[in-house]
Amino acid sequence: MFKGKSIRSLTKVMRVAGDATKVRLTVDLKNISKEVLVQLGFNEKINIGDYLIPAVIGKYTRFNANGDIKIRKDLPMEPESVMYYGSSRDWHGGIHYGTRTMDKYPRENIPAPSETFEIVRIGEKLFLSSSELNLLDVDETRNIHITNLMLECFSQFDIYNVDKKEIIGPRIKRLQWDILPTGECPWNKAKTIIIDRIKHLEDKDKKVIEHRMETISRQEPDFLATGRAGFSGYFVYGFKDRGVYILESMELDNATYVFNSEWEAISQLTKSQIINSDLPHQRIIHNKSWRLSINRAISGNLL
Repeated sequence: MFKGKSIRSLTKVMRVAGDATKVRLTVDLKNISKEVLVQLGFNEKINIGDYLIPAVIGKYTRFNANGDIKIRKDLPMEPESVMYYGSSRDWHGGIHYGTRTMDKYPRENIPAPSETFEIVRIGEKLFLSSSELNLLDVDETRNIHITNLMLECFSQFDIYNVDKKEIIGPRIKRLQWDILPTGECPWNKAKTIIIDRIKHLEDKDKKVIEHRMETISRQEPDFLATGRAGFSGYFVYGFKDRGVYILESMELDNATYVFNSEWEAISQLTKSQIINSDLPHQRIIHNKSWRLSINRAISGNLL
């Protein structure tokens, strides 16, 4: 759910929307009190298809309903006749009205956007919805205005993906991997990290793991991802230009797995899913031909 008081740009909205381009901003009706609905202009009895220009409750709804007047101080003043009301009375006892001329800056009328709210059904629920937004629109003004309308009235909203016909869910960030930035994983950089991860092993086992990791690192991977939590002890070497990703473990008996799938897809899986998935992969046993097989895999000749 997107929350806030107002926005000046669409950056945060775009981040939440992800790859969605056609969206509606929606609020579940059960989260809106009847008092607020009536204040906006809806009847107490709500029906699907009801829509209206929301009543004025703040500066964004005021502009939406009434527009605005911009004083053009960048232009020269112009004479303008102004009606005035006089407090003095003539000899008949009548109040004086009249006009007088004064110099004033020109005024520019900005038309009211007149954006509407409507009641829609999504799945089994009723929502109050904005009209449809195109997030690819070169002119962001309308999208920013509608977003601020929703925030002024409700302080929060969900984003509905029109094409997929679903509320956009939260972007879950899995904390299973720490990734070294691109270009920062030569062996002299990776060695420090790997040695720290295997420091609890016996010396003879450390040498074996270090040899394996060095063999892969010497091939200059684009990035190194080190596992954390349930993936502690696992390392992924990414060769993005070659479409090769190598999963290596510091457990002596574990095989090496080589994938040609996207790293983002692999990183979302569990260890069991990685090993048993339908993703194209090759399992390389740690035997005397392991080094040759790894070098072939990195060259793209194995899968």
